[in-house]
Amino acid sequence: MKYFEKYFSNVDFYTGAEEVEVLCPFHDDTRPSASINTHKSLFHCFVCGEGYNEAQFIAKVNDISLSDAVKVLNKLDENASQTDWQLTEKAELWANEAFLKRVEELGLSRNTIDKLDLGIIKDELGRLWLGIPIIYNGVIMDKRSYNLLKIENEPKMKALPGSKSGFVFPYDLWKNDDRTTYIFEGEKDTMLARELGINGICLTGGAGAVPNEFVLNSFKDRNVIICYDNDKAGREGSLKLYNALRNVAKSIKYVDISEVVKEDKGDFHDFIMKYNKDIFDFYALAERDFPEVEIKKDYISLIDALANNKIKQKLTSVVAVNATFEEAYAVPKYVKLEKEFETKKGMMLAGESVEWVLEEHNLHQLLSLVEQDAKTSQVLAKIKQFAGIGDEPAIKMTVFEYATVYKSRITDATSNVSFNSINVEDEDTKSIDLYSYTSMTVGGQYEIEYKLHPHPSKNQKIVAVASKVQELDSTVNFKPDKTLLSQFISDGTVEERLDRLYQSAKHYIAKHLSYELWLMSDLVFNSILEFDYGQRIRGALDVFILGDTQVGKSETTSKLTELYNFGHFLSLKTSTTVGLIGGSNKVDGNWMNTIGAIPRQHKKLVVLEEFSGAKPEFIKTMTDIRSSGKLRLARAAGEMNVPCRLRMITISNPINDENGNPRHLSSFPNGVIPLMELIKSAEDVARYDGFLLIPKPKKRVNPFSYKLQGTKIPKEAYEHKIKWVYTRKPEDVVFEDGVESYIWEQAERLNSVFECNFPLFGTTTSLKLARFAVAMASLLMNTDETFEKVIVTKEIVDYTVEFMFKLYDNEVFKLREYKEEYDNYNTITTEELEQVQELYRRNSTIFDFLEHQTMTTSSNLRSVSGLNADGFNSIFNKMVQLKLIRLSGVTVYPTEKFRLALSKIDRSVQINTTDSLLDSML
Repeated sequence: MKYFEKYFSNVDFYTGAEEVEVLCPFHDDTRPSASINTHKSLFHCFVCGEGYNEAQFIAKVNDISLSDAVKVLNKLDENASQTDWQLTEKAELWANEAFLKRVEELGLSRNTIDKLDLGIIKDELGRLWLGIPIIYNGVIMDKRSYNLLKIENEPKMKALPGSKSGFVFPYDLWKNDDRTTYIFEGEKDTMLARELGINGICLTGGAGAVPNEFVLNSFKDRNVIICYDNDKAGREGSLKLYNALRNVAKSIKYVDISEVVKEDKGDFHDFIMKYNKDIFDFYALAERDFPEVEIKKDYISLIDALANNKIKQKLTSVVAVNATFEEAYAVPKYVKLEKEFETKKGMMLAGESVEWVLEEHNLHQLLSLVEQDAKTSQVLAKIKQFAGIGDEPAIKMTVFEYATVYKSRITDATSNVSFNSINVEDEDTKSIDLYSYTSMTVGGQYEIEYKLHPHPSKNQKIVAVASKVQELDSTVNFKPDKTLLSQFISDGTVEERLDRLYQSAKHYIAKHLSYELWLMSDLVFNSILEFDYGQRIRGALDVFILGDTQVGKSETTSKLTELYNFGHFLSLKTSTTVGLIGGSNKVDGNWMNTIGAIPRQHKKLVVLEEFSGAKPEFIKTMTDIRSSGKLRLARAAGEMNVPCRLRMITISNPINDENGNPRHLSSFPNGVIPLMELIKSAEDVARYDGFLLIPKPKKRVNPFSYKLQGTKIPKEAYEHKIKWVYTRKPEDVVFEDGVESYIWEQAERLNSVFECNFPLFGTTTSLKLARFAVAMASLLMNTDETFEKVIVTKEIVDYTVEFMFKLYDNEVFKLREYKEEYDNYNTITTEELEQVQELYRRNSTIFDFLEHQTMTTSSNLRSVSGLNADGFNSIFNKMVQLKLIRLSGVTVYPTEKFRLALSKIDRSVQINTTDSLLDSML
């Protein structure tokens, strides 16, 4: 009842009544609708139905764990044996007028001194210190001693030995105050702030303290302003506090009192008392945003942790979840073990009890409590062992709180790899199982605090047990650094601006870097994930680079991943489809859902090497991923959908000949044939945004004869640039007036030149052109003054169209010529129609037969014709020449032109097969 008495301090619990009415704190209660059972120490509300024992009530009302609530109760029990603060320390202050006046000299009124429950604490030598109680829901968690009399060789502030830092002072006065919270560095500043009417607090422990687990959640939805001292410790401490609250509080800013208080270590107290400022002067100080500074932590990779035997040590790593297990476990977290009756065996007395709490220091004990065959008796035996009572008989176990434990499989989250592409199966061998209170998403990346432990029932297999899990999202709190990003901006035409970036890239990739290869690859890196073009569309580029061996495909793309520190290389030849995509299988009787290396890069970039070695089932799955932006995996418990939207660069050499010898692009009549040999499906071709063909150079040039030119943009700027690209949202992409329509018009221009049965161009050309144009604007850093928006201009669209003409209208790809040839199979002139009419008159049998076929052979066609070899060859060759039929080996395909011609000729002409035969013999 001790906590209930303090929490409901205005209620008289000593009336003798078993049920005492109180206001319910869990709903808007103006008339008491709840009661406290004074005999059983239980709370129950008759309106909202909430019902708790004392520990559960503490946990609920303060949004803390039950185990932490138990600590508050234990602290309350400790204080119960001490003389009450109000009757001793506080009373002694009010009885000592001289000391009280010294307290007033801090700028405090007696009303504030009373509200803060200040008192006098005597040390072992009888010296007087100003006592500042740290009260948490009426429970004294610490007693701070302030050296008001400036006792020599003593610190300014002392805490109780063993006390926990990070409590809020004064918590009970602040917890229900919704005004903006001002956090000061120390108690003296805080007391003066409250004297002035400011909703001020401080954290126990000084400038380096952060909110502990008892008070952290109390900062939710609060607007916070930090005002620390004008010194190095204050500046570093405020930044540390900002990072601790940035994902909890609604907003966090700071005020810099050095604008007024110039001397080192100057504080808010000096601002008011020394510089004669008031509350209005303080409120007039500029409220500033914190700079985006990367938090430096002592990270370790899982591989290094295992290799260096970091067993049972507290570690921090950044990991990726490549599999989750479907089953979760409920483990006791707060347990009371009570002796029910006297027994001959055992040391405990009847009614005696002990408690066991699963906390961070003993978190590994949960491994013995989550086995599938763990019966209640086995769990009790384990917890008795953990609680130190061994095989004590007649023990009743009461579980006050359960925790859900999830199991995942994790691996190191690497944003970049070396030049050599990796085998994804190698990644899986470096994975370990993780147990945590947090349900983790397959494919997600997390920062975890954990320890490695040998699993007690799995042959001492090393597993990880996490005490803290935080999902990472680099889009949160990102602020563009204009100094870094402006280095990508220059004046001139689009071509001149690109050339400057090209010259910089040469410093990192190669002196002889191909401009087209660099630009195509860098556009993918700079593509925006999504934007609005009529409707919300995919913005991430997906391109295919086909080149002869040793033309720099892998070198360029790999060095770009290193330069940006962004992207992942994957070998399609040496990796299985499951390793690349994922699957579901049973492990130790539990279904494990695994995703492969590709969906683990969601929102990022992959370079798919050696496409010629890809498995057919992989290509089919990638088609679905490209269409839906999701990976769909069938599993025992139903389909699992994993988001998978990527920037993709696919690299390949042409398929070798039947003897395994390499073929060069120059040996093909056009670029369509080697691409279709690899991709095969027209549907898959259509889903790519662009293709680049790179033939083997006809002439080698000594690289030492090249001289690097232009400015080398720092790598730091490139890494910040890719974060900027990654964090751009759809609303950040802006098209200048009329540009969206202009893109459609230019897409139609491209279609008029290139649209054919190679389905890269067609109805979606405008979308593909829009993606390239947005990526081009992003690459050029064509932004507004805030560096937030990507602005697409007509000039950028024009250069993008010009670049696409260069890609497809050249001596290697020859897509323009291919389209013209294609059109010849689909249209017919008057002169050609007359020739078909004559061929039909000479032998209608061939035409009538082909009309009902999708394919046949030349030998079948000759048999049907009834002609001799010379006669048949004459007609057959003429049909080929007129493009009425298409040949593939011995297979004959009637073309669209053939069917179009049949629909236009006069088929009522009397056919004389004999005359046709005689004509062919003459």
